[in-house]
Amino acid sequence: MAADFNKLDSFFQADAAGARSHQKLNHAQRVRLAKLILPGIAAFLLSLLVIIPQLHKQINEIKIDITKPKAGELEKLHVEHTIFYITDKDNHVHNITADNIDETAPGSKLIKISSPEGTMPSDNGTWLNLKSPTGYFDQNKNTLTLQDNVEGFYSDGITMETPDLVYDFNVKQAHGEKPVKAEGFFGDLHSEGFTYDTRTGVLIFTGATDINLNEKNIKENRQ
Repeated sequence: MAADFNKLDSFFQADAAGARSHQKLNHAQRVRLAKLILPGIAAFLLSLLVIIPQLHKQINEIKIDITKPKAGELEKLHVEHTIFYITDKDNHVHNITADNIDETAPGSKLIKISSPEGTMPSDNGTWLNLKSPTGYFDQNKNTLTLQDNVEGFYSDGITMETPDLVYDFNVKQAHGEKPVKAEGFFGDLHSEGFTYDTRTGVLIFTGATDINLNEKNIKENRQ
């Protein structure tokens, strides 16, 4: 059978034309895709040119706002919202809650206490709860000073107020030498001072003392 060369030529010519058409189509698609992508890339690069200087500016501003701690600040004790533990001469531990405790100076061992509150238990089961806006614990003397209007509550049902007081852990005794106002089942009381001994649990009002007795409560307490 004789080959038909004319048909073969036409076949290869058609196939070559199809390949060229396909190449033209791919090229057109690539062009359209590039037209879509290139503007987006350009916009992204432009945005970087705007954002990077702003970030650099903000970083510089943050660096400027940072202040170095003053000399000695890192050496002082500072604790927030804590419980302060103090041990007396008989190794009894007393818990004092505080908003803040701060050493007044590096190595001074004088601790300022913000909003101190604690209970001084006695050996016979009675206790005295004390709180004030400000307090100081002297580690050298082992004393706690409460200031700025001290409020106290004695376990026998007596409330008291006094400007300041000192609790000496060496002798286990609290004392105040300024006017005291107290209220209890017995009535109202005003005195020039007070002492409270945790060894005996006895609260004593000292100096000139005025008492307005509540006779009804006293009689009921006796019964």
